[in-house]
Amino acid sequence: MTYPPTSSSGTTDADSFTSAASSHSKKARPESMLLQPPEGPLVLGIALVDFNHLVGPKIEFCNGDIFHDEEVAKILPFLALPDGAHLSLEDYSYFHLVPNAPIPTTIFGISCNRQIPASVLLVKDVDVTRSIVQKAVVVLVSKPVFGPIRDRLGVVTRALFEQRDFSDTSILVDFGASLEVSLRTQLTESGLYIGSREFVHTFRHRTLVLLKALMCQKKIMFFGHPVERLCTYQYSLISLIPGLLQTLDDCGSPPLAARAPTLSCPQSLRTSDRKSMMAYMGLPLDIFGKDAFFQPYLPLQQLDLLKDSQGWLCGSTNTIVAQQKEVELLINTETATLEFRNPRLERLMGLTAADRKWMDEIVRDVNDAWDDTDPTKPAMHFKGSDDYLRTKFEEYISAALASVRYREFLAKGKGNNVIITGTGKWGDDNSIDDFNPLWISEFTKTTAYDVWQRSTDPMLFDIVEPRHPCNEKPSVVSDFGLRLSEGLQELKLEQQLAPTREAISRTITTGSTNFFKAVEGVRGRWQQRSASSTSFNSDPTSSTSETPVEISKSEAELSSSPTIEESKPNASRQTSWDSVPSTPTRPVSVAQAASEAKAALGTLGAGIQSFWSSRASRFSMSRSSIASVASTDSSSTATGTGPPASPFSPTQHSRPSVGTVEEEPEHELGHKGYDMEEPSGMAF
Repeated sequence: MTYPPTSSSGTTDADSFTSAASSHSKKARPESMLLQPPEGPLVLGIALVDFNHLVGPKIEFCNGDIFHDEEVAKILPFLALPDGAHLSLEDYSYFHLVPNAPIPTTIFGISCNRQIPASVLLVKDVDVTRSIVQKAVVVLVSKPVFGPIRDRLGVVTRALFEQRDFSDTSILVDFGASLEVSLRTQLTESGLYIGSREFVHTFRHRTLVLLKALMCQKKIMFFGHPVERLCTYQYSLISLIPGLLQTLDDCGSPPLAARAPTLSCPQSLRTSDRKSMMAYMGLPLDIFGKDAFFQPYLPLQQLDLLKDSQGWLCGSTNTIVAQQKEVELLINTETATLEFRNPRLERLMGLTAADRKWMDEIVRDVNDAWDDTDPTKPAMHFKGSDDYLRTKFEEYISAALASVRYREFLAKGKGNNVIITGTGKWGDDNSIDDFNPLWISEFTKTTAYDVWQRSTDPMLFDIVEPRHPCNEKPSVVSDFGLRLSEGLQELKLEQQLAPTREAISRTITTGSTNFFKAVEGVRGRWQQRSASSTSFNSDPTSSTSETPVEISKSEAELSSSPTIEESKPNASRQTSWDSVPSTPTRPVSVAQAASEAKAALGTLGAGIQSFWSSRASRFSMSRSSIASVASTDSSSTATGTGPPASPFSPTQHSRPSVGTVEEEPEHELGHKGYDMEEPSGMAF
């Protein structure tokens, strides 16, 4: 048996479907298409929530029948005023509620919280006991149309606070009435979407990792401040799955699963109708169906929901919630980092080489259209815009689902011994490998896959080509380059090194300032010293008298002896040292400094020569005096007469001393018969 059977005509049904699908992918997304409005009112109620320092948050004013529900009234204050709301002047919170009704469904809420000093209020309640008053204005709607509501809610909240009188709530009543009319006339598909450009710009390639984890219904939690960014990132993620924002009626609580029983395999297809095409492909996926829920902000009062569910997507600003053991993947919105609490999950959600190359092109397009000065500015072209991102991820998800159907088709034919020819005509036989087989296998174990399988045509690959959307197979070298580049991006070197760079710059600036101050101080002291040296040289008398001269003990004894030549050595010494000039003033040039240094060295040399000349003459005279004393002692000893032994006698071993004698010229010593040998025992 051979499949497919031979066709009589040259054109097959698959060719016609393929051409229709390709033409459909080229069409722009019909963002102006009106959505089906709800049967009841769109705006369910307006409320004012106050933070009381004694009892906590409470509803101060409400307008709408929805607030008569006990469950809504009990949990709403904790959702409207989240933990850490006091950290910012203005913040927004998105949340979901499920009223206690016969047919329960999800209600969508958005709040704008602000704070004002109590001292500026015109009317103060008795409950105002602190310096800051914090309140939030809440809007509850039946559809997640947060985009059109947010800007108007912010304006009304600021106007209410500028009244400085919260007892007058007429502005809230008028706001609820006008909001109902405006939302019904502007209820379009684009009104549901919250910008995805910032999300992709922040998480880059990890955006696809988060999408894979969401499709596998893992337990994902976003954590960080502010609350608006926390909630916006989650809505940006689910907006990447086609049509999911329009089918969130069951996302408020794990037991809700009203949509899944209504789904069935379509019996017809109109390629020109977007809804018909999505139904044929089994989109949107039933991600938040049975045993799964979605809560953009999860307070401590709903902590039990984490334990009663098999999969969820939620956010929190409380570390107690983030530290729960049920969390499998934690995303820090402040640092844009992913923490896999389940080590196995990181390998299951890993990206292939084709995934990295495909995401690299998307990230490049987003960054090219990104304006750092104004992140909220929309892209001027289709590439890099929110519509572009949703189109690209819809293409990826559709191709992955078609590859799953194609693999099942090949496995069924192989099990029934059916020879299938021309398989390359529909797609790649190994296309699953480009999407990560571990991820595909994990997806087939989810409840969302079970619902999708029974509501999708088995020949889905006839419409969507079962091939990875990456244009060409990446090489090993290029894939290594992408891995390296993305690894460097994840390190966030610019942010991590910014404090170090600032500290180094600050240290260098301080050090250079201190260095120049020190140089100026040294220069000032040098100039003062030069000025004092100049005045010192101008008064030689005072300089001579103030300069101390060191003498030995022997010289002190000699100075006490009455001799006529007492002052000659000192005079010669005084003259020789006075000939050395004092420190010159600071030279103004290198040549002048060299000439002055040469003159100073010459003068110093002359002074040293004069000093040693006086010392040599004195030394020679001392030796002649000692020789004469020695001859006298010898003669007196031989005759036995004479005075007692002189202290100058060499036979005595006491410490000799030198008397003051008359100096004679050195050239006359040889003619008078002086012994030139130095006597033993003498100390100089």
